[in-house]
Amino acid sequence: MSGYSSATKWLHWLILLLVLAQFGIAILMPDIGPKTLAGTLINLHFSLGILILIVMIIRLCNRLLHPVSLDMPGSPAWERWIAVATHRLFYLVLIVGPFLGWASASAHRLRVNVFGIISLPGIAAPRAHWALTAGDVHIYMMWTLAVLIGLHAAAALYHHFLRNDGVLQRMLPTRAR
Repeated sequence: MSGYSSATKWLHWLILLLVLAQFGIAILMPDIGPKTLAGTLINLHFSLGILILIVMIIRLCNRLLHPVSLDMPGSPAWERWIAVATHRLFYLVLIVGPFLGWASASAHRLRVNVFGIISLPGIAAPRAHWALTAGDVHIYMMWTLAVLIGLHAAAALYHHFLRNDGVLQRMLPTRAR
């Protein structure tokens, strides 16, 4: 059974930390509406969203350049199918989701300013119906992401404690010898 590279492991755990921070901020920030002004939490949410997008693109490139099979010896076909589908959904949600949020921000006349360093152009016209809908889809995708994270963690713990097959150890950081 082949393991993941150090870069793959670090990207995995970095994304988890960024996403957990993003969920915390999303819970604390105000609802975005027609008269919302960007504040610290909203700006941080936008910045982390762009950072997640960048790290996910790096992670996707890393995965394409250094593929590792998700298959575990002796796993039933349904388990392998769910593992592949879940991982693909992670990539879809974490790459498309930030664009949907960015479109929604643009439609609400909110600038996406990345950590106060780079101001990104709007990608939708103010009040564009499709971009307002994109904001709704963004919210549903993030709830889907929360469920996926829970299922992913449960599956890792199932493999670790019940199957004892080394799935979790493949993604854990290892000490240098």
